[in-house]
Parts: sequence; C-alpha cells; structure tokens
Amino acid sequence: MIHRKETHYQGQRVPEEPSFYEELAKDLLPSQEIVLVGHGTGKSSALEFLAEYLKKHHPTLYQRVIATEIVDLSALTEPEIEAIVKKHMS
Repeated sequence: MIHRKETHYQGQRVPEEPSFYEELAKDLLPSQEIVLVGHGTGKSSALEFLAEYLKKHHPTLYQRVIATEIVDLSALTEPEIEAIVKKHMS
C-alpha cells in the first residue's frame, strides 16, 4: 500500500485510503469464508483497519471473516501464507 500524500503529514500517520479498502471488499464479495492475514498491530495494522472497514461498511461480508492472523509477511513465502489460511478453512 502506497500513500500518495505522505509529505503533507510529517510526524503524523497518513490517513488510510478508503478506496483501496473498498476495492478489497469488492474482490472479497464472492468469498464464502475469509481469512485475513497481515502484519503490524494497532494503528499500524492494515489488517485491523480492513476488518473494521468491513465491519462498518460491509457487515454481511464481515460476517464471513472466519479468522485473522498477524504474522511477519516479509519472512513468509506464498505457500507458507496459503498454509496459514488453509488451517482455518473448513
């Protein structure tokens, strides 16, 4: 995720770009079960922001979130991430 207006927020956290999360929500619509995987905690976590965004703006979609996993994405391969997701799927 790239923030386009970072220079205007020196010393402050750049606000999230809602259009990015709206696109993610649209991509998730066909999913029956959703596992959110991300890194960071608190205000630095895009995963937590996405979960809250879905809860507020797409509550029906949010109900399909069956798990969230906070991991170090930089240390994982794509197959390892897929394995994390598969352990939660029915």
